[in-house]
Amino acid sequence: MSKRRRIYKNIIYVALGSVCYAVAISLFLNPNNLAPGGASGIAIMTNYLTGISVGAVILLINIPLMIIGFIKLGKRFALSTGGCIILTSALTDAAAFIKPVTTDRLLASLAGGALLAVGLALIFKTGATTGGSDIVVRLLRLKFKHIRSGTILFMIDGLISLLSGFVYGDFDVALYAMLSLVVTSIVMDIVLYGSDEARLSFIITDKQDIVVKSIFESLEVGASIIDAKGAYSKQGKSIVLCATTKQLLPKLEETVLDADEDSFMIVTSANEIYGEGFKRNMELY
Repeated sequence: MSKRRRIYKNIIYVALGSVCYAVAISLFLNPNNLAPGGASGIAIMTNYLTGISVGAVILLINIPLMIIGFIKLGKRFALSTGGCIILTSALTDAAAFIKPVTTDRLLASLAGGALLAVGLALIFKTGATTGGSDIVVRLLRLKFKHIRSGTILFMIDGLISLLSGFVYGDFDVALYAMLSLVVTSIVMDIVLYGSDEARLSFIITDKQDIVVKSIFESLEVGASIIDAKGAYSKQGKSIVLCATTKQLLPKLEETVLDADEDSFMIVTSANEIYGEGFKRNMELY
């Protein structure tokens, strides 16, 4: 993909993501007092207590975070994230004048959480973020590299959602907000990485060159060859290691059998695979 096309694609992703984010906050979560963690959660509670618009509070919260982010994380991060923050804040306030879609808190937590996830995922795909706890996580990761970012993010957002129970004097609200967090986490993973679970295949064959060539030509995925030896026969064997999505597994099995009908294949699940064709090791996580 050319640089220009990539820029246009990122602009479209940010625009669509910002609209989804704004609609989720203003038409689902805020009208039902659901604080889904992060700067938006704090902004929703502040709006309830003071009447200051959600978008304005999001912007105010992020100003000091952006300054620190500029110093610690660099100019490129600050500019891309700053643009997203301004856009999402403006759209969130603009959408606040539209009538809420539902006043049912369960529906609002599910639909709002899912829509928020789509918005965040589209923005994350461009390498930017919507600020708030995302910036805090990145800054903490600079010092505490051994802690998973997802764990930090869930703890911060969970505490904010729990706090909403005290602000509103209603812990049912806090539980619905936490439900929204769970939905957001699940849907965001699906949008970012796909719903597929990876499969790791160990193919034991005497025709490794033919098998590997067939895999390359038929599936266009990579493979590795591991030298091994039969425990009983003591003869040299080759193991072809191949990672695919689960959708490609049937085609892989067919391809291997066509190349070597005497091959032996072991398939196992892989919880996470990072690299070309799979999850990208994004800076945020």
